[in-house]
Amino acid sequence: MGLVVLWWRDTLSTRSVLLGAVLLRLAAAPLLPVLSDDMFRYVWDGWLQWEGINPYRFTPDDPSLAAFRELPVYELLNSASYYSVYPPLSQWIFALGGALLETDWRLSFYVIKGVFLVMEGAGVWLLGQMVSARNLLLYAWNPLVLIEVAGQAHTEAAMVPFLIAAVWAVRHDRGRLASLAVAGAGMVKLYPLVLGPFLLRRYGWQAVWPGALLAFGMTAPYAAPYVLPHMKESVDLYFRLFEFNAAPYYLVKEAFFEWTGQDWSKQIGPAFRQLFLLSLPVLYGLDAWKKWRFEHAALATLGLFLVLSTTVHPWYLLALLPLAVLTPQPRWHWLWLGALSMGTYLFYVDGPYWSWVWLGWGGALLLGLAAYADGLLQWVQQSRAKRKADRLLPHLPTPEAQSDALSVLDLGAGEGYVGAALARRADANVTLVDVADMNRTDYPLTVYDGQTLPYDDNAFDVTVLYYVLHHCARPERVLTEALRVTRHRVLVVESVYTSAVHRRLLRGLDIAANRLRSGGEMADQEMHLAFRRREAWEQTILACGGHIEHRDTVDSWIHPQGVWSVRPTRGERSTPGRNGQRTLHTDSGEASSASIHR
Repeated sequence: MGLVVLWWRDTLSTRSVLLGAVLLRLAAAPLLPVLSDDMFRYVWDGWLQWEGINPYRFTPDDPSLAAFRELPVYELLNSASYYSVYPPLSQWIFALGGALLETDWRLSFYVIKGVFLVMEGAGVWLLGQMVSARNLLLYAWNPLVLIEVAGQAHTEAAMVPFLIAAVWAVRHDRGRLASLAVAGAGMVKLYPLVLGPFLLRRYGWQAVWPGALLAFGMTAPYAAPYVLPHMKESVDLYFRLFEFNAAPYYLVKEAFFEWTGQDWSKQIGPAFRQLFLLSLPVLYGLDAWKKWRFEHAALATLGLFLVLSTTVHPWYLLALLPLAVLTPQPRWHWLWLGALSMGTYLFYVDGPYWSWVWLGWGGALLLGLAAYADGLLQWVQQSRAKRKADRLLPHLPTPEAQSDALSVLDLGAGEGYVGAALARRADANVTLVDVADMNRTDYPLTVYDGQTLPYDDNAFDVTVLYYVLHHCARPERVLTEALRVTRHRVLVVESVYTSAVHRRLLRGLDIAANRLRSGGEMADQEMHLAFRRREAWEQTILACGGHIEHRDTVDSWIHPQGVWSVRPTRGERSTPGRNGQRTLHTDSGEASSASIHR
C-alpha cells in the first residue's frame, strides 16, 4: 500500500528511487535461505561441476553420488530424486559458488547471491532509463523483488535484466541485441525462449542467429545425449505432481472432481502445458496482426504461461513485474498478484494459505478485467461496426453511378467505427459528425449543435443515421438536416418496438449499453430516448420530406430493427395540420400526410 501511495504522489526522482533500491537490497542481502530451499540445489549443482561431474547426469540421490552425501548441503536439498532443470547460464553462475562448498555452503550461497544482485541491479538501472520514476518505484522497491532477489536469491534475479534489455533493444530497433537478450533470459530459465518468434517477425533471421550462437556457446560444455531426456523427465514430473498457488488449475481440478468424482490432477497439469504450447501460434499471429509492442507481447505470453502453470511460487512472478511497469499505466493485476502471493509462504508454517491464493488471483482477475475492459469493449464495437457497414453496403450508390469517390456523412458517428468501416469497404470519403467528441478513429470529427449541419445543400452522396434518431431531442430536425445535405440517399437504421413492455426493455438495454461505452458521457441523452414503432418511423421520414426507396427489417425478439433507404424529395415542404398531422406539398400540387408519433 505504501508503494501505491508513493506512486500516486509522484514526488521521487529516478535518482532517489535507484539509490533507495541499492540500500534496500544491501539491507536484505545478509538473509539466509529461510523461505525456500532451491538455493541448496544451486550450490550442489555448482559443486558437482568443480568435481568434473555434469550436473544434468545424475539425480542427487543416485548411487553414483553416494560418496558425496556426507556434505551438509545434501540433507538440505529438495527433490533429490529429480534431475536438474536449470539451464546453462544458471549453471555457470552456480559454478562460481560451488568452488567454496567444502569451506561452507553459506559462502557459496552468498557468492551466487552477489552475482544475482549485480545482474539484477543492472536491470533496475536500465529500467530506470525506460520508465518514469513512479513506475520504477513499483519494481525497484517492491517487497516481493527485495525478498526473492536480495533475500532468497532465486535465479529469476538473473533472468529479469535480460528481459528488460530485450525490451530496451526492441525500442531502439537493435534486433541482434534483442536476440542475445532473449537467449540470455532463456539460458537462465527456459520459458523466455518462447519470445523468440516475436523478434523473428520484427527483424527476420538477424534476430535469430546471434541468440542461437550464444545459446550454443553456453550449452556446449554441458552437451551430452542424456541432458534433454533427463530435463524433460523432471519437467514432466513437476507438471504432474507439483501444485502451489495456481488458482486456475485448482478451479479446473475441483470442477473435474465434482463432475466425475475422480482426481484428474495428473492429467490436468500436462493438458495445461499442451494448451499453452497450442496458444503460442495464436499469440504470434495476434502480434503480427495487431502490431503489439514487444513488452505487451512478452507480458501476455509469460503471463499466460503462469496462468496455465500448476505451480506459481512467489518468485515466479519476478518475470512479470518489470514488464508490468513498462506502460504509463502499470498493469496493477500482476502487481497485486505478486504482493498477495507472498502470503502463500504461510503454507509452510500451517498458517492461512487458501485465503491468500483466492485473494491474490481473484483480485488480479478483477483488476485485469478493469484494465482490459475498454480494449475488449472497443474490439466488440469495431466488430459490430463491420457488420453494420456490411448491412449498409447494398444500399450505397453503385460505382458506375459515381464519377468521383463516394462521399459519406456519418451523422451521430459516436466512436466513428461505422464510418471507418464504410471508408474501407466502399472506398468512400467519410466525414464524421456528432454533438460530442467520442471519436476513436483516425478520421476527423466535427462537433455541431445538434440543430444545423455546417454544410451546404447536397454536400454528400450518402448520409448514415445508425441508431441515432431515438437519442435526439428533435429527431425530425436532425432527419430534415440530413436530407438537406444529401444528394442521393439517407440510410436510416433504428430500433423498433412492438409493445409497451418491449419499449421499456429497449430503453433499459440502450441506457446500459451507452453508459458502458461512454463512461457516463451520454447520460444527458437518456431523457430524450424516444423509441418508435416501425410504422411511426416511416411516417416521420415522409413528414420530413423523404421518399422511402427501400425498406428492410431485422426480426429479433430482443432487438428488432428497421432499415430504410431514403431519397430526398426536392421541392417539398411540410406544414402543420390537424391533430398532429403534417401535410407535404409538392411543386406539382400533390399532397400527402404523415402522423408523427413521439
